[in-house]
Amino acid sequence: MSLTSTPVFVVGPLRSGTSLLYAILNQHPQIALMYECDVWDFPELFSTYRFRRDWRTRLEFYNRSFSRHRLVFGENRQGLENVRTPGDLYRVYAESKDAKIFGEKSPFYCTRLCQLAKNHPGCRLILIWRDPVEIHQSIKDAARESRYFRRAGTLNRLIFYQEQMIQEAAKLIHSGSHIHHVTYADLIDRAEESCRGICDFLKIEFDEKMLNLDGADLSAVYRSPQHDYLRNGKIQRRQFLYNGASPRTVQKLQRFRNRWNRLRQEKFHHQTGSTGGREPGLWERLYHQFAGSVICRTDAAKRALHEFLPLPWLRTYRQIKAWFLAGRSIARANRQPLHNEFRMNKATILLSLFILAVCVVADYLTPPEVSLLPFYLIPAAILALVINRRWGTFAAAVSAIAWALVQSLHSPRINFSHLDIWLWDLLMRFLTFEVVVLLLARIRLELSSQKATSD
Repeated sequence: MSLTSTPVFVVGPLRSGTSLLYAILNQHPQIALMYECDVWDFPELFSTYRFRRDWRTRLEFYNRSFSRHRLVFGENRQGLENVRTPGDLYRVYAESKDAKIFGEKSPFYCTRLCQLAKNHPGCRLILIWRDPVEIHQSIKDAARESRYFRRAGTLNRLIFYQEQMIQEAAKLIHSGSHIHHVTYADLIDRAEESCRGICDFLKIEFDEKMLNLDGADLSAVYRSPQHDYLRNGKIQRRQFLYNGASPRTVQKLQRFRNRWNRLRQEKFHHQTGSTGGREPGLWERLYHQFAGSVICRTDAAKRALHEFLPLPWLRTYRQIKAWFLAGRSIARANRQPLHNEFRMNKATILLSLFILAVCVVADYLTPPEVSLLPFYLIPAAILALVINRRWGTFAAAVSAIAWALVQSLHSPRINFSHLDIWLWDLLMRFLTFEVVVLLLARIRLELSSQKATSD
């Protein structure tokens, strides 16, 4: 089966239904889309230089793109020697599935539509739209199980992605690019009609397999609770188990929904149902545009680090992060109210405060040239090892403040006449103490886990 000449991209904001649409399309025997390789979710300025480097190795490290799609097993990379560009990668995957239409699905391409069209002239874009209130509810629901969806700035990302997706799609339509629009509601309620429309857009025959997800190959989809509904073999609306959206947020998203419905009708002539109603004001739009832009640029900077920092650094960072996060999950599960922890560990807490008081007096009585740093660490270390990180952090803050006050008494003219320096030194001391607290608290959890296993 001969391959088409240009790729297909399925794009929509997070939790808008892109994974469902991916699963439906890949049921067609002639379609083989890759799942969130995010190979183009990268600052365009550095893309040329990036592809001269070991981008395949780094892409696998970043999100396991090759192994998730069963293109590599461990260190075996046979068959990928000729993969020089993302287009080559898409084609190799399609050939492994004996399909003729290749491409990728990713929600992170909402702000990269023009970049995709530039790098793949003639590519076809399938954009999925969903009520932003539903998207936000779905994000909040997923956040119950996934730390990824609990990140700060989720609302700003959603608004910024939708705004950019509309603006960039309008530019591409004006330049004659091939774009097809799908709504999540139509995909669920009128699945066959939506699938036939997509097949007409792709110039292929409709296949009944698209309406049944039984046996769908979802090996490339991340194993996470928010994707469980895909694996039940049915095209259906997912029921929210939790709705954490505040009324204020819902009203904000309703205002933006009115704006986006109007813009889609004006720019795409895309029927969106009801229009009209109050829209966000200028300052509200500017705020979310600025906040979303800053957040997305920060995300892009983090992504760039995965391409240019030494891989041993990145592997070490990821291992340390996983180690700490595993400890945080254990600590959160065992956490008790503060008053209970105080009552159970009263003697330890009072002893630590007494040690700190003795250290402060000793520091005051000794010359300022003599450092008592290790002694200031003792209270925080005891509480982190015996109780938990929360109490250790509290002791670290108290110790850092006490040390700064003693220093001020020793040299009042220098410290109080340069408050910025005094605050900077205070922060540096606290961070030093906190690093020790984090390590000791994690070691405590590791020892407790080993003890429970041996018992």
